[in-house]
Amino acid sequence: MIVSCLAQSARRLLKGLATVGLVATATLPALAQEPILRGRAVLPADSFAAGPYSGFHLGGTEFNGKTAPFRTGQPVQGFSSVLRNADGTYQAMSDNGFGGMENSADYILRVYHIRPNFKTERGGDGDMDVLGFFNLSDPDRHIPFTITHHFTDERLLTGADFDIESFVKAADGTYWFGDEFGPFLLHTDASGRLLEAPIPLPDFENPGQYLQAPQNPHREEASAVRMMNAVRHHARMHGNTKTPVFSPWHVMFADDDETTHIGNRANPPAGSGLTAADSEIFNVQSLQRAGYPVVCWTVNDKARMLDLMALGVDGIISDRPDLLWEAVQEFDADGDGTPGDFLDAHGLIDLNRFDAQGHRGGRNLRPENTIPAVEVALDNMMTTLELDCGVTADGIPVLGHDPYLSAAKVRRVDGASYEAADEILLKDITATDLQNQYVADKLFRGPEQLNDPALSPAGVGFFGGEEGIYKVPTLQQVFDFVEYYICYYSYGPGTAHPQAEQRRRNARRVRFNIETKTNPRTDRDPKGNVYIERTHPAIPFADAVAEVIKANHMTERADIQSFDFHTLLQVQAAHPTIRTVYLFGDFPIYANGAAGSDDGTNLQDQAGANTPWLAGMLWPYRVNEANAPARVRGSGGFEGMAMNPEGTALFPMLEKPLTDASGKQLLIHRFDLATKTFTGEQYTYELEPEASAIGEFIMYDPRYGLVIERDGSQGDLNGFKKIYQVQFPSEGNALIKTEVLDLLNIRDAAAISAGNAGEARDAGDVGVGETFAFPFVTIESVVFYSPFTLGIINDNNYPFSVGRHIGSGAPDDNEFVIVRLPQPLAISPNTAKSNVDPLAQDTY
Repeated sequence: MIVSCLAQSARRLLKGLATVGLVATATLPALAQEPILRGRAVLPADSFAAGPYSGFHLGGTEFNGKTAPFRTGQPVQGFSSVLRNADGTYQAMSDNGFGGMENSADYILRVYHIRPNFKTERGGDGDMDVLGFFNLSDPDRHIPFTITHHFTDERLLTGADFDIESFVKAADGTYWFGDEFGPFLLHTDASGRLLEAPIPLPDFENPGQYLQAPQNPHREEASAVRMMNAVRHHARMHGNTKTPVFSPWHVMFADDDETTHIGNRANPPAGSGLTAADSEIFNVQSLQRAGYPVVCWTVNDKARMLDLMALGVDGIISDRPDLLWEAVQEFDADGDGTPGDFLDAHGLIDLNRFDAQGHRGGRNLRPENTIPAVEVALDNMMTTLELDCGVTADGIPVLGHDPYLSAAKVRRVDGASYEAADEILLKDITATDLQNQYVADKLFRGPEQLNDPALSPAGVGFFGGEEGIYKVPTLQQVFDFVEYYICYYSYGPGTAHPQAEQRRRNARRVRFNIETKTNPRTDRDPKGNVYIERTHPAIPFADAVAEVIKANHMTERADIQSFDFHTLLQVQAAHPTIRTVYLFGDFPIYANGAAGSDDGTNLQDQAGANTPWLAGMLWPYRVNEANAPARVRGSGGFEGMAMNPEGTALFPMLEKPLTDASGKQLLIHRFDLATKTFTGEQYTYELEPEASAIGEFIMYDPRYGLVIERDGSQGDLNGFKKIYQVQFPSEGNALIKTEVLDLLNIRDAAAISAGNAGEARDAGDVGVGETFAFPFVTIESVVFYSPFTLGIINDNNYPFSVGRHIGSGAPDDNEFVIVRLPQPLAISPNTAKSNVDPLAQDTY
């Protein structure tokens, strides 16, 4: 220790003499001519803090020896920005969790309070203490769009809501965070409580618009996953562990198929009041990565069915169960030339691989939502019966698509006239009167739709004759009929049928997907005032259907689906053993009532207000890539954010060039803290040719700051990881940059990196030894101590990144290193010189 102190004193003396010209710079020890590792502290990768289990949406896969989910709490990982406290501790901000909006819904956004116990040439453990944390939250509901904890009071923020990558502490003790998904600025109090709505970045080249990333919540493409995250979390809050199903209109998939665009989206009719927008907004793989089964509706063309199977959907709903059964048998999933990959050993559809659903039974083959329609779906081996449901005056769920008895589908038993003007609401007639007075045997779907009782022998047997088979059935009768169908092919006349065994085997496991046909739009006028109740309200409606399911012990085989999400939230809360299915579609109402105007399904707004179908969750109707291109690249938002020393302005910096930018220029915008507005003042930063992104941007002086640049390599000592000093220009807007530190070439003469307490080490570690390196894919924090001394911290992307432990393949730890620079950083003439050393209070 004495020798070490003497050596330091000698070096300081030589530097001082060199400064006044008494000793030539060349005579200084070699150690002072290159960056030197002064200290190192390591937080092991497997560090967890209290909180809900995490990593459930990583797919249960092993990553670098770590298997998700992580049942020990929240990983203390991914430090993307660090602030120094006066007492030797730090505030370390974790990023969004596991790298994507899809996989980070169970990662809580936090700021950790840490104390590094640096190992130096004088000793030290080299470990890191986690002293506490605070969560980011929005209990005051400032966020206007849907978040994962949307239906809670605390409204904790997760990595599926925002990807925070930078933060600063203002003079008033509040925090400002830079986000990449928006990009947004988030403003919280000292406890992480959001103080105002997220602040977007104006597009100053296009007044009135905002610069948006693909994950921006004000875009249709990014809204489906967010909404599904919210309803899944709502389900789990109530003990419903069954993941909800995402069920969109098939033409709304982002499948690059020009034949499946929605005409009125690309070219809305004149006078319709609709905005031209893309119809390809739902990404199958994105939704599946987030954990959601994707079952689309309604597909009646076999070629399209095969294309959708190739796209990877989990199921298809069809009016033509015969064609869907053919398509499944013909599909070659693995491309080996042998079809039938979705079939099991019995020649039936493997429910674990694909869900084939007969829409309203099989409505293009038989009158819809009747027992014969159910029978034809079973005959064609459908794995699920998709059925619409209404509720009668006496609270009985019955099959029916419309809130009224449609004159196009039913007729009176007594032969009396029944036209549109005579239509009766289901809620105004009892189930007994419905079945005694009306028959649903009308044909209107084309030549394949038949109402010949001879085609429905099980139905005839169930009703004891042909007379009753086209009655509007109750939901209970459907369950009873499926049991009768099994008996019919097990013991009855159906045993002689060549497919008897397959039919009874399939019917024993068939599922039921039951839709609640409420319509909150047509129940209300444009101001939201109730003027007619066309159905029972959402809650008693959902309860009536759920109780029939539970009475038949079908909770493992029956789902409830709807376009009206109020009913599904009720099912999750009051009937948590039943899975829910969320339908999405856009059949719009035209402002001028032109031909083609429909009931709106559930995405269209209402008189300029948000859609009433989605239980208060925001849908940015027809705002997507077609009319609001994302100019900010994915993972290209506010990666770095400097605050000037005066504390009057923020300078958030985009991580990557804009999509339409030439070259590698990054934009920096000035944000005035007093007015909480972007001023329009912009600066540019030029990335090095080898760099793919920046990792951090801070200011330590009114004119000077530091930027971390990196490439995408890890574990590569020939990669690119550098820190640049930047200077704000006196003229123009291009920052002036000077390299100050190569993070892959740091001298470690004191063997500080030889091993730290608790650190996982192996012979295959790279970048440790006499030449120390920081070979991580993401390095996102820099701390300024003095013109000669910097602190650097990596983002370890737990459990994915392996930049240090190449030999073992173990995930990276969080490393905090102190480096002395060979040359001092520039300081403005009137700025007080900092002489803080975090290790020994040395003066330079």
